[in-house]
Amino acid sequence: MPKAKWYAVRVGRRPGVYANWADAQRQVEGYPGAVHRSFPHVKAAEGWVKAGKRQSSAAVIPSLSRQSSKQLVTDEDVDADLPSIEIAIRHKIEKAEVIKAQKQEIHDNNPAVSADPPLSSQQQEILRRIMNGENFFFTGSAGTGKSVLLRAIIKAFKERDEAEVIGDEDEWRKYLSGQNQSKKKSEVKRWKLGVTASTGMAGVNIGGSTLHSWAGIGLGELPPQKLFENIIKNKITAQRWRTTGALIIDEISMIDATLFDKLEFIGRKVRKSEKPFGGLQIILSGDFFQLPPVTKGSVHNCSFAFDAMSWNKVIPWENMTSLTRVFRQKEDRFVKILESMRRGQIAKEDIAMLRGLARTVEYPEGIEPVGLYPHKAEVAAINAQRLRALDTPSNIFAAFDVPGITSRGYALDSSQATESLNKNTIWPEELELKAGALVMLVTNMQDGILVNGSTGTVVDFLTISEAMANNIHPVSGNFGYAPDPKVRWPVVEFIPSKWASGQVAKRVVVPQMSVDVLNAQGKPEATRHQIPLILAWALTIHKSQGQTLERVKIDLNNIFVEGQTYVAISRAVSLDTLQLTNFSEHKVMAHTRVIEWSRRLEQQQKEDDEWDDLLANANLDF
Repeated sequence: MPKAKWYAVRVGRRPGVYANWADAQRQVEGYPGAVHRSFPHVKAAEGWVKAGKRQSSAAVIPSLSRQSSKQLVTDEDVDADLPSIEIAIRHKIEKAEVIKAQKQEIHDNNPAVSADPPLSSQQQEILRRIMNGENFFFTGSAGTGKSVLLRAIIKAFKERDEAEVIGDEDEWRKYLSGQNQSKKKSEVKRWKLGVTASTGMAGVNIGGSTLHSWAGIGLGELPPQKLFENIIKNKITAQRWRTTGALIIDEISMIDATLFDKLEFIGRKVRKSEKPFGGLQIILSGDFFQLPPVTKGSVHNCSFAFDAMSWNKVIPWENMTSLTRVFRQKEDRFVKILESMRRGQIAKEDIAMLRGLARTVEYPEGIEPVGLYPHKAEVAAINAQRLRALDTPSNIFAAFDVPGITSRGYALDSSQATESLNKNTIWPEELELKAGALVMLVTNMQDGILVNGSTGTVVDFLTISEAMANNIHPVSGNFGYAPDPKVRWPVVEFIPSKWASGQVAKRVVVPQMSVDVLNAQGKPEATRHQIPLILAWALTIHKSQGQTLERVKIDLNNIFVEGQTYVAISRAVSLDTLQLTNFSEHKVMAHTRVIEWSRRLEQQQKEDDEWDDLLANANLDF
């Protein structure tokens, strides 16, 4: 009997498969009714956990319980009388019924709640064309809703994919009864969507993985033929390339031309098709005026994805669009200033106005602005100094990191999981808080008031029961498992956004939650359980990308790369709440190659907008 190396937790704080007993023990020790077991193989452990989920579903779905006696659990547990193809078919039927029940339960218990605004007509048209199967690249200045559109695309694909699985149920039943025996299905699954980004942090933000992980290319430095040969040696990675119907690449500005061409070559070779990317639908998002590719040489000499030899074959000119409606900033002058800065330009009258923003902004609620700085060391020093200055007791919260499995099936150890989480999220490994500390929320809520980027002040530390007794409720979110009732969690007084649905200061208790770094298969590679807060007296410009900050103080003293000044200032929502120090016109930089390439796109976009306005104003009935 081989020695057990994998520990499966079917019922516990966080069900799953663990590579060592210490991690599994944390999930079951002291947990009422915990169920766990050891296995010599990871697939056997995963199968046992999945079988438990199916049995739980069977209690809710009577039709499923009749089939549960022949479920595929592990290689050892399979009923020998069933052919493997029939077992696989029955699994698909079961999965379809589970998905159907889950969707109905979600619909019944959660009436239409969404943190995102409705799509503009321009966003709706892009979504329509993408759902029709077109390759597409959409860009736009900061705050134009690129992330909102991405989430809508991901949601639409997921709904189609689930509907397709449910729709397949009848075909599988016909197959079992002897019908449709000769029907063959394409290996490509039209609605199977790969969700990736150029960086781990961007991938976490959209619920995906890094592009490098999804593609199975490591650092991507090998020649394209060698990368292809490595991929086809790995069945899981090769199958992912062959079966995926569409691939999202967010933050495309940080992918260089050489890597883009390598990926396009791999797509054709693995999928055995001479179509661009082998026929894989490509959906690109990002702003080339923001942060450039990270290269070994100078960032000033980098090549962008649009310089790739395959770019125009993958993305036709008519399938490139710049979003034009700005959602983040409401002031016309601020919007125009940002548009000029994005291109590396600034008018004389605007220079004088921006220099005048060096004044201190006072806020009636007393909550300070978030400070943005270029360098990590500077940020860490400021936060540590401000925290030490508070004359209140210190409370330290250590993260609990759970290792998962890479897309190649390798288990991470604890140190590797922590390294991945530190690299790909801004959730802290250790969080020290005091009453009076300025903090920022680093996850989204569904209440229309608190969002990723909401700031507030820690006012107390209470257990959940103590907080509830004082009419202070926990925030909503992904808890992973129930917060420890004995721990005194921070109580934070948030000042909600002036654009949010609620306008009242919100005092809530913020307990431990969870965040996942996903592998290329969409499964957790590592999970961190931690309070979703960071100290907010200072934040790096890089980590602020994608956030909306109503109260912000920016120091441009050490700006060192094109687009950095624009990224920082575009986090603000208003000139009235922006404090800007060390501003000078020479720090407004944009890459000349981006300016040159984008000129034609922006001119075409301007003409399209003018034509749309003309038709709208003419009130013509076609």
